[in-house]
Amino acid sequence: MIVAQLSDIHADGSDGRLDRLDRVLSWLRPMRPDAIIVSGDLAEMAHQASYRAIHDRLDATGSPFYVVPGNVDDHGDMRREFGHRFGWPAEGRALNCSAQVGSRLRVIGLDVTVAAGHHGDALPVLDWLAEELDAGGPPALIFQHQHPFLCGIEGKDRNMCRGHDELARVIEKARDPVVALTCGHVHRPMFTRFAGRPAVMCPSVTRANRLHLDGREPEIVDPPGLLLHHFDDERLVTHVVMVS
Repeated sequence: MIVAQLSDIHADGSDGRLDRLDRVLSWLRPMRPDAIIVSGDLAEMAHQASYRAIHDRLDATGSPFYVVPGNVDDHGDMRREFGHRFGWPAEGRALNCSAQVGSRLRVIGLDVTVAAGHHGDALPVLDWLAEELDAGGPPALIFQHQHPFLCGIEGKDRNMCRGHDELARVIEKARDPVVALTCGHVHRPMFTRFAGRPAVMCPSVTRANRLHLDGREPEIVDPPGLLLHHFDDERLVTHVVMVS
């Protein structure tokens, strides 16, 4: 079973951002993923037209897809474009989503965004998540926008997801198994552990951030990329794909 993950498209009404998305989807299409998840920051400007363009492209893959917002997304326009698909009401509720992929895996998307903030906060959605993870369902892959773990990149950890300790406790105490947590936001692939599970960050479709660690960084900027989460025999293996 393959779950493809895209993140940080940052569509803005220009052709350039959508061209990068088209390149990534062109690479992905022959893989025929069982599901696609998009971990936020779909659009940063021209939101209504951008969401329609992204929706059309995701539909054209033939795979079911699931999205959560990021800090530059417009919740109102996102509700209007995708709300019927995920049962989002017209107003007043976090844009979470949950679905079963085949018979052996669930994807659970958390809206951890904060109005007018670049950081995230998991606390408002933890009760909902706890209920989802007490349903007696198959193992779950959780995805969200802001990272709940320290990434070590100067400046980026100021805008991580708050309430991370409480989020970890919900995952640790859950009746249903969680195979991994994955996110976006920093525009770089990375791997660590969170709540005793694998934790992953997806590369961006838009321009990547340089890897700035301990005052050192490369000159070359990475191309757009995606993740492929391969779930087989209760084991998750995540592959990084960069599309030049």
